[in-house]
Amino acid sequence: MAKPVFLGKLVLHWCDACHVPVLGEKCACGAETKFVNITPPGDVRPAFPYDIARINDVSIRQFGKKLIADGEFVVYNKAPYEDRMEEIVCDGVVIGTIRFEVEKRDWTLLLRLEGARRIFNPKIKTMAEDIENGVLKSWIMINEGAIPFIADGTSVLVPGILKTAPGIQTEDEVVVITPNFEVVAAGRAKMSSDEMKQAQRGKAVKNRWSGFPVESEPPADMPASEMDGKTTAELWERAIAANREILDQVEADAIQFIRNAAGNVNKKITCSFSGGKDSLVTLHLTQLASKDAFDYEILFSDTGLEFDETIQNVADVVQIYQKPLKEISAGGIFWDGFEINGPPHVDNRWCTQSCKLTPITTLIESNYLEGGGCLTFIGQRQYESLARARSQRIWKSPSVRGQVGAAPIQEWTALHVWLYIFRNKLQYNPLYEKGLDRIGCWLCPAASLADFENLRITHPDAMKMWDEKLLNYALAEQIPNAENWVRYGLWRFEKYTPAMEKLAREKGVIE
Repeated sequence: MAKPVFLGKLVLHWCDACHVPVLGEKCACGAETKFVNITPPGDVRPAFPYDIARINDVSIRQFGKKLIADGEFVVYNKAPYEDRMEEIVCDGVVIGTIRFEVEKRDWTLLLRLEGARRIFNPKIKTMAEDIENGVLKSWIMINEGAIPFIADGTSVLVPGILKTAPGIQTEDEVVVITPNFEVVAAGRAKMSSDEMKQAQRGKAVKNRWSGFPVESEPPADMPASEMDGKTTAELWERAIAANREILDQVEADAIQFIRNAAGNVNKKITCSFSGGKDSLVTLHLTQLASKDAFDYEILFSDTGLEFDETIQNVADVVQIYQKPLKEISAGGIFWDGFEINGPPHVDNRWCTQSCKLTPITTLIESNYLEGGGCLTFIGQRQYESLARARSQRIWKSPSVRGQVGAAPIQEWTALHVWLYIFRNKLQYNPLYEKGLDRIGCWLCPAASLADFENLRITHPDAMKMWDEKLLNYALAEQIPNAENWVRYGLWRFEKYTPAMEKLAREKGVIE
C-alpha cells in the first residue's frame, strides 16, 4: 500500500448538533465537532447535485436503491488512485468510495458498512419485500453460524451462504447480510451467484469491510418543497453558518497577507484569474484588501484550450470587479505543436511552455518589466500537489521574468474555497456543476479518463474532434490497436505506469 501523502493538516470535522461539515474543532453553534477520518491529502469539497446524481445512479445500478437521501450534506474527498476516486462523507463518516475503473470505463461504488446499512436495514419497512421481489441487488445472505466469523474478518465461504441475489458476477461489489437483514460485511465477489449455488466449498466473497451488526437509522429524504428551485449555495446555507467563524478568520488572515505583501514588495500589483474557483476567491480577497490601500490589474492568459464557459466566466467576473484586464492568448499554437510533436503526455507536457509559460511571460514583460515587474496574487493551494505544498507563500517566479508570485489561500482546502464562494455569492464557472472538480485546458493529459468520459457528455463535439485527431495520429504512427490507445486514454503517457502498461498489453496496444 502506498504511503499516505500529507500536504497539509486534515481539517474535516462534523457537527452532530447541526448535521453539517465543519472545518475545525468547534462549530459556530458552540458545539464541539468530531474529527472525520479521511484519506490524505484531504482536499475535501462539496459534492454537487451532479455528483450526488452520479452516486445514486451507480448505487441503483449496483444495489437497487439510491445511497444518498435528498437534501443530505455530502462531502467528497479525492483519494489517490490510478484514475479518479472520491471518498463519500455523510453524517460525519466515510460511507463509501466511488471510483472510475479504467478497464470498464465506468464508475463503481465501493460501500463501507455505514453505506451498506443505508440500503440494507431491518428498519426499512419494505426490506423483506425488496429482497424477495428482486428490487435489491448484489446481496449475499449468510447463516447464523457464520455471522461471528465473517463479522470478525473471515472471508465468506460457500458453506456459510443461505442464498444470494441473482445475477451476481465475479468481481462485483456485494453486501453480506444476516437473515434479519443486518449488514456484516461488504466486499468483492469471487464467484458468480450461479457458482455459489453449485459449489460445495471455496471463497465466495473477499471482504473489504466487516463488523458485527449495529443498529442504525436509514436516511430520510428532505421534502421536495424545501429543495425545489434552490441553488447549490442555498442548499449549503446551514454549513456556511456553521463555519462562519472559521471563514471569517481565514478571510482576515488572507486580506492581511495581501496587504503586507503589497506593502513590502515594490512592484505593480496584479491578480491572476483563470476562470477557476481558487483564482476567483483570490481575486475577491484582493479586491477586499485593496480598498483604500492599493490598486491592481487582472491578468488572464488564454491557453487556446479553454472551455467556452471559462472564457465567458472571465468576461463576466472582470465586468463585476471593474479592474483593468491585461490578457493574452496562445491562439492555435497547440494545434501547430500537435502536428509536430503529437499529443502531450503526463510525463512530457510540451504544451506547458508554448501555451502557458511563453504567453504569460510575454504578457508580463510587455506590461510590467520596464517598471520593475509585478507582484501577482495567485490561487495556489498546498493541498493540490506536493510541489505546491513545498512552495513558499511568496516566491520569485523561476519561469516568468519580472514576476513575484504570492498565494493568499495557500492553506485553504477546496471546502474552504467553496464555502467562501457560496457565502459571498461569487459568480463561479458553471462547469463545476457538471462534474469537473478542476478547470483548465480541456484536453490536458493530466486529466483522468473519468474526466474525459464526462466531457463526452458535456462537450461531445469537442471530444469527437479530439478523438479523431488522436486516432489519425495513432494510425499514422502505426500504434497497434489505435482505437484502444484512444479509448482507454493511453495517449496520455509517454512512459506507461505499471497499471497502464498492464492495461496496454491487455488491450493489444503493446504487442
